[in-house]
Amino acid sequence: MQITRDNYESYMNLAKSMAPKKGSGKLNPLDKYGTRYGDFSLRFVPTDRPFVKPDWDNIMTKRDKPAMSEEEFGEAIKDLARKEFSAGKKDHDAYRKLCISHGETVSPDRKAIYEDSMKRTGGKMNGACMFWDSKGNKTLSYNPESGNWKPISTEAEFARAREFTAIYNDELKRLSAQYGDNAYGKISLSKINAELKPQNNSTVSVSEHKLDMKI
Repeated sequence: MQITRDNYESYMNLAKSMAPKKGSGKLNPLDKYGTRYGDFSLRFVPTDRPFVKPDWDNIMTKRDKPAMSEEEFGEAIKDLARKEFSAGKKDHDAYRKLCISHGETVSPDRKAIYEDSMKRTGGKMNGACMFWDSKGNKTLSYNPESGNWKPISTEAEFARAREFTAIYNDELKRLSAQYGDNAYGKISLSKINAELKPQNNSTVSVSEHKLDMKI
């Protein structure tokens, strides 16, 4: 589950609500809506709990086709790092959106899983406030305290996220090595991009020179 500093307390409260009472060995009773967060046995039990529908533009799920090629993803991640290095601040929204698009290439079809569950419950929130795939793996949850939806990351998505972070951090390290740490927020993006081109040209020149030598 994607737990952050911002939602940690909320999810810990949910975890406590579903934990067995001391000495009872049983799950806590259902709340007034007939729900108990994370209770697998309630996954298709309809309730009258109010909820907001998921915004699939902001939730990782399988898409018909990737947003871009692997090469384009790599360049987009590096470009984001360059923009942030130049600006001297993080663009959290841009980072998150790009990370979602990049990760979705290995995501389960959470939208289909959600829609299948909703058909079984007649469009009502299930008693677990959570959604499982056909193999019993958790894929998506609804936080009844905050009203937020959270994808429950798979190992493939974690690996994909590490790949994203590695590309991003390597580009920041390259920029720091080239311009110095003190250049963070003090160098124009146009200068950074302009100085990428000579590197490409020099690579071509070396290749052409080697080819001439062989001839």
